[in-house]
Amino acid sequence: MKRTHDEAPIDVDELMDIMGGDRALIRECLVDFSRDYEEMIGAIRDASAKGDGESLERAAHALKGSLTYLAARPAAAAAFELEKSGRGRKLMELESKLADLELECGKMWAFLKGFMA
Repeated sequence: MKRTHDEAPIDVDELMDIMGGDRALIRECLVDFSRDYEEMIGAIRDASAKGDGESLERAAHALKGSLTYLAARPAAAAAFELEKSGRGRKLMELESKLADLELECGKMWAFLKGFMA
C-alpha cells in the first residue's frame, strides 16, 4: 500500500464501485464505521502504549480492513504500517506512525463530511 502525499483521502470512484453507487449504503456504512472508529483507534493507541505487538497487529489490521472497504487508501496504508510493526514486533517509531494514521484519518473524516453533505 504505497501512498503519495497528494492522493485523495478517499478514492470516490472506488468507493462508489464498492457500494454499487448507492449513496444510502455509503451513508449507512459511514454511520457504522463512525460508531466503531473510536474503539478501533483506541485499541491501537493502547497496544502502542503498552508495546503489545500482537494486539497492535490485530487492531491495526481490523482498522485497515474497514478503511480499505471505504476506499480510504492513505489511511489504510498508515494502518498497514502499524500492522507490520506489530507483526514484526518492531515497536520503534510507533508514535510517529500513530500520528500519521490519525492525520490521515482526520483528512478522511473531513473529506467524507464534504462528500456526504
